[in-house]
Amino acid sequence: MNKRQRIILHIVFWLLFYFKGDILNLIGNRNYQFEWTRYQSPFVWSTIIFTVIISYLILYILNRYFSTKQYLKLALGFVAVCAIYISFRYLIEEVIIWRIIGYHNYSDESRRVLYYITDNIYNVITFSFNAFFLKMIEDFFANEKEKTALVTEKLNAENAFLKNQLNPHFLFNTLNNIYSLALNQSPKTPEAVMKLSELMRYMLYESNQEKVSLETELTYLNNFIELQKIRYSGQTYVDFQVIGDVSSQRIAPLMLIPFVENAFKHGIVQDVNHPLSIQLLANQNNLSFTVKNQLANQNKDKYGGVGLENIKKRLNLIYPKSYHLEIQNDAESYSSELNLIL
Repeated sequence: MNKRQRIILHIVFWLLFYFKGDILNLIGNRNYQFEWTRYQSPFVWSTIIFTVIISYLILYILNRYFSTKQYLKLALGFVAVCAIYISFRYLIEEVIIWRIIGYHNYSDESRRVLYYITDNIYNVITFSFNAFFLKMIEDFFANEKEKTALVTEKLNAENAFLKNQLNPHFLFNTLNNIYSLALNQSPKTPEAVMKLSELMRYMLYESNQEKVSLETELTYLNNFIELQKIRYSGQTYVDFQVIGDVSSQRIAPLMLIPFVENAFKHGIVQDVNHPLSIQLLANQNNLSFTVKNQLANQNKDKYGGVGLENIKKRLNLIYPKSYHLEIQNDAESYSSELNLIL
């Protein structure tokens, strides 16, 4: 709750405190007439002003000592507020106003010291209920804000953990590929190292943002595909299509890569009749990302891997109730379709 909201809350509280009866009468009786004349007495205004001031003094003491369990200071503070209230009320109502208009708020009998003190202590006790109520409201909103902040912090921490899990997983697979190229003294090795360098730059710097442009994410994805192609000795067949305007959309980084990574890891990419199919369709704030591949004979098991499990968790964290993921797996092929509201 910010400062402006806090002020509005307190204004509403005092309006309801003083005019609740009038509001209820207006609701129940259309002929009800609000009487301003009752606010003409200076004693009414002094009572209103004292009620507000003393309530906030008690609220200050509660906030300072009650939460920290300094009960002795709390009690002394309450006694001090009683003394301040009784002294100033007597001075203003029974001395200053009496000299101006010639009337006392208390009768001669009621102005006896013991009665006057006990009666005003009772008033301070009633003001304490206002202070307690205001504190309860403030504490409620403060606790809700703290809970929201803790939930957000927890989600961010979980997301960072999952993303950091994904990066080493990808790096481990890619280094294995480059190691194989180096063992075979392949001329593709320098190009593979350069591509990996570009990908790592993205993963270390740009992926730390909450959202990146969809266009940037697709550039990263395209570099990843090119890096994967390098490890094959023959021709690779990858049909990568992007349909729609991707220049103005933003997406959580590293959200699409696990689907493509699993397709390369477990699929066939050297069969001209069954190319790896990757299609992204962007329509305003809706994104559809589909990956289809034929399964290699040695990889016809049900696969998912660390990356895909992480992506499911990240989707639940970042896009709760804003995505639909459908996976189809049979003996020959595997497909995943992600529909996402950006």
